[in-house]
Amino acid sequence: MKKLKGLGNRTYNALFHTHTVAGIVISFGLFVIFYAGAYALFRHEIIQWENPDMRQEVNADLDLDAALAKVDGVYELDYSQNTNLRLPTEESPVFTVYGAQRKADSTIERMAAYVSPDDMHIQDLNEPKTTVGDTIYVLHYFGQIPVPRLGLFLSGFVALFFLFAIVSGVMIHWRNLLTKFYAFVKEGKWKTIWTNAHTVLGVIGLPFQLAYAVTGAFFGLLTLVLLPTVFLMYDGDTEKVFEKVNPASALTIDEHAPAYEHLSLNVLAAQIKEAYPGFHVNRVSVRNYGKEDALAFWNIDDHKGIFSSGNLAMRMKDGVVLEEYSLIPNKRSYSYGVVDFITKLHFATFGGGLLKILYFVLAMITCFMIISGVLIWRTARDNPRYTFKQRLFHHRVTKWYLAICLSMFPAFALIFLANKIVPMDMVGRASTVNTIFFLGWLALTLVGLAWNRYSAQNRNYLLLGGMLSLFVPVANGIATGGWVWETWQTSPSVAYIDLFWFFSGITALVLVFFVLKVKPDSDKPQEGQIEEASAPTNAPVRKKLPHKPKPAMVKYSRLRGNTSS
Repeated sequence: MKKLKGLGNRTYNALFHTHTVAGIVISFGLFVIFYAGAYALFRHEIIQWENPDMRQEVNADLDLDAALAKVDGVYELDYSQNTNLRLPTEESPVFTVYGAQRKADSTIERMAAYVSPDDMHIQDLNEPKTTVGDTIYVLHYFGQIPVPRLGLFLSGFVALFFLFAIVSGVMIHWRNLLTKFYAFVKEGKWKTIWTNAHTVLGVIGLPFQLAYAVTGAFFGLLTLVLLPTVFLMYDGDTEKVFEKVNPASALTIDEHAPAYEHLSLNVLAAQIKEAYPGFHVNRVSVRNYGKEDALAFWNIDDHKGIFSSGNLAMRMKDGVVLEEYSLIPNKRSYSYGVVDFITKLHFATFGGGLLKILYFVLAMITCFMIISGVLIWRTARDNPRYTFKQRLFHHRVTKWYLAICLSMFPAFALIFLANKIVPMDMVGRASTVNTIFFLGWLALTLVGLAWNRYSAQNRNYLLLGGMLSLFVPVANGIATGGWVWETWQTSPSVAYIDLFWFFSGITALVLVFFVLKVKPDSDKPQEGQIEEASAPTNAPVRKKLPHKPKPAMVKYSRLRGNTSS
């Protein structure tokens, strides 16, 4: 096959080394982002699985006013602040309300709650009983770091370096990209196998990885990127920047406006459905609810494409749409269109369940590509050019990376199990489940450091993860009575999660017992297996040959036959 035109040697070497350094620095952080992010795609399905109160059918007759009144009766909402109401969906079949309370000392405290459409039962989200879906979602941008926004910034920088690694990787492999892709083999030297796997999987997932590198950097570093713009173009006024994306934020309300019996949310929702047939209301945000200048901001979407959503600003007293403050579908501003496009692309909210499954598979492929990159880095340094101490350092770094990354599989199964084992009425239940997860992940990582051979780490983590995975649907059935054959009809999202863990466990065990047949504790090195960096063995030493003097230099004149000298 014809090779493509490649880079010059100097440029190639520079890009190759920077690609390697960038990749090895961000590798385990990038693995955490993609692995946790893959599960976070199904965040709402996981929340429905973990919380039995969420397992209900979507009610077609939604009463928005009743849901808001129920929350107001419990929390005494301050409607001078935005109060957001997200409508039920198949993935999350309850109302989700976000609002604000004004305390006696005039301070504002945010609140969040679930409201069941059937009986208007309220679940407080400020002190939730279960947070598995949210914990995984927050983990994918390192949100558990206690310093505010530090985790988000770190994930943004990781995504930025990942973007550089993608571009540099394409450039250094460009010349042999096609030949390596079609000539992938599973035999030969391990460095060749890992390199081919890294290249092939990188090509397969290239559009997906490029999209996530850009969108991840956008969400993680948006605040830092906008700082110069805010100061140079808007004199430090962040509100003016936000108005470019959301014009409705420029609308003001009068906190002292008189009470007014405006149109109900149900009537306004019906009006929107009539004006925009085929569109669905996703959420509504109200301000000064119950007063004369009350406003409602509606988000609508037809769920048919990535550019189909829009926002409508509406006066509640007469139902008039304020077009200058709205982002009407197909008439939206460029700024909002870009942000909405990036948001849908990142969270896979424009293509249904099949798109999420495709994203999940591509994320797992990316995780394998990251691991193969680490092993390429390791095997390339397992040669006599490096001292024993250097090789031992490379080996230990690789062991740490593999232990942190590969232990995520059994650790994720552990948090799902802990969610069913810890009693639902236990005080501080969510914190207990999260503690089990993070301490379990730490313990699994430390245990993996005791396995010197990388094959042992891979095999044992698959074995542990496979066994724990098989217990997840069993634990759910015992704890909640929601066995797969029952939830398949009533709560399909719950059944999908159980089936996922069942097939994950079966797949992992099949790999362990039928594919990975290398014994991790074997003393005899296996052919093609990556070895631990060790001290030089008792290899036969070359005998020094006796010194044989080189023949004396012969004068050029004697070679010409001149003997006169």
